[in-house]
Amino acid sequence: MRDFFAKQEDARRQSGRMLVLFAMSVIAVALAVYLVAAIVTMRSAPDGTLQLWHPSLFFWTTAGTLSFISAASLWKIQELKQGGAAIASALGGKLVPIQTRDPRERLLRNVVEEMAIASGIPVPDLYLLERERGINAFAAGHDTDNAAICVTRGAVELLNRDELQGVVAHEFSHILNGDMLLNLRLLGWLNGILVISQTGEFIFRSMRRASGRAAGALFLLATALYLIGYIGYFFGQLIKSAVSRQRELLGDASAVQFTRNPDGLAGALKKIGGLPQGSLLDHPRAAEVSHMCFGNGIGEAWLQVLDSHPPLKERILRLQPRFDGRYPKIEPLPAPVVDAAPYLARRAEVAPEPEQALSGAAVLALLDRVGEPMQEHLNLARRLLSELPEPVLAASRDPLGACALLYGLLLDADPAIKGRQEQLVEALDGVAAAAELRRLLPHLAELAPQIRIPLLDLSLPALRAVTPEQYLRLKETTKAITDADGRVSLFEFTLRYLMLRHLESRFIPTPSRPVQIYAIRGVQKQCSCVLTCLARAGHRDENSAQGAFAVGAMILNEPKAAFDFLPAAQCSSQQLASAFAALEAISPQLKRRLLAACLECMVHDRVVNLVEVEIFRAIADAIGCPVPPWLNIGCSPAAIQAAEAGVSLNRLASAKLSH
Repeated sequence: MRDFFAKQEDARRQSGRMLVLFAMSVIAVALAVYLVAAIVTMRSAPDGTLQLWHPSLFFWTTAGTLSFISAASLWKIQELKQGGAAIASALGGKLVPIQTRDPRERLLRNVVEEMAIASGIPVPDLYLLERERGINAFAAGHDTDNAAICVTRGAVELLNRDELQGVVAHEFSHILNGDMLLNLRLLGWLNGILVISQTGEFIFRSMRRASGRAAGALFLLATALYLIGYIGYFFGQLIKSAVSRQRELLGDASAVQFTRNPDGLAGALKKIGGLPQGSLLDHPRAAEVSHMCFGNGIGEAWLQVLDSHPPLKERILRLQPRFDGRYPKIEPLPAPVVDAAPYLARRAEVAPEPEQALSGAAVLALLDRVGEPMQEHLNLARRLLSELPEPVLAASRDPLGACALLYGLLLDADPAIKGRQEQLVEALDGVAAAAELRRLLPHLAELAPQIRIPLLDLSLPALRAVTPEQYLRLKETTKAITDADGRVSLFEFTLRYLMLRHLESRFIPTPSRPVQIYAIRGVQKQCSCVLTCLARAGHRDENSAQGAFAVGAMILNEPKAAFDFLPAAQCSSQQLASAFAALEAISPQLKRRLLAACLECMVHDRVVNLVEVEIFRAIADAIGCPVPPWLNIGCSPAAIQAAEAGVSLNRLASAKLSH
């Protein structure tokens, strides 16, 4: 199976191919409009022959048609820029409360949170289609920062935990494989052609007020627009359906690889076959999002090539080759509510996995797991969540508590500095935030070091719920805390950078950056900055760090590219953040090479510490590559504290690390 980077590159190429096919459909529609206009205005030439070619008519009809389609497509694309939450809301979805008391909703949120941590991405917004009784779900958004997972009430009530996990894993595969952006582009592009046929339908409905010759002219115009629009829409649907069927099969395969439980996913598909409503969506806009859904939301098309999903039986047979074609009889809702308490009790009984030293081979294997989480990562996510103290878990689901958690993670170990930082919290974010911070501090002291970054991911849904004013205070307060001791540690930089990266676009919208760099020499200075910081973070002296840097640079080597081990003055937090921003625009295959170079740099001394792991996570996150959690890190809290005490971006030249 192809890796994350190949799938991202494939999704980008698919977008290009779909744009070409869409352009061909638009040209066909424009030619059809011209042909209708030419026939209506047809006149005989002086020699008695009929003329179909009129340059001026061709220009004006083509220009008008292209302008109309482009305007409709651009309007739809602009509407979709709001991300997955806007699409979920448009279909009647309601945001599932972070602290919901509904046991089935709580179970769904547990599954989503576990998979987000296992995948190494922020927890997506979670929506429930309350009125939908069929079994279905979809993921929507431009990237992991504005992704939303939307699940029907039928799926929540009728599926057991394993089946629900299979459906959610399928939707996470769409997030990780780059399918969400491809789906949104298809939705936006096809809207331009669809509007033409919708205009014809509108004219048909308006004909009741017309009579005589006007009615006849309107009828001809409406018929022409409807037929022309439908012809273009037909070919557009062919494009969309072909892409959707391929990505759905890929989603099934990725979900099974993630959960290692094909029976769970197959069970959900069988219940769709046995439920009277199946996976149908009862909403006027269901056809728009049908290609994004887990199951066929609009029923089978009159022509098989127009189906947005592979046949249900085919999908099940890929998971269970001995499937006999019989579906279980499923009673429609209302269904009995299953209490999630037994699972929550079992979760606390999961035995912790023994820690062990991380070998170089194990680290290098992680490169193949980018965007491809496995069952082991899901087990680790469950264990990490089960080990969270209840006050910390509750705080991560509350806006005030989530802010306090971030403040607590950034506090210094030195009592004097810590006291000044607590005063800064009270001065900048208020008495309530300071009180919540003091309440959580004893519980934060119990946390294992490797839960710190996943805890940020877990808190992001609550942090997205703060007001713009609260967000500005959060930014100002976290900056003041990190600057309080006159130095910025790698962990402080990593935590704050990830926070800003995943929240800034929510409160200050910024345009997405397309891939625009295909040669490593275009970002050689930024790569040098990243590798220099990583080498100094994980090696005891300058000679060792330079050796690690050289090993990583060899992976990036290409003609006309040169990499330099930079002085500490050129590796400040600001310069590292700028390097991350530039590297976000490199192609997927260059991203793979960069992460491979970072991994080679990390394992140069055959030991990897948590400080390196966290900065690697920041590098991968910055360039849009979700990294699952590291399965084994042999670092004691004392070793981590000693390492952080010696590693700051202000004094990397003299860093002394403890492994």
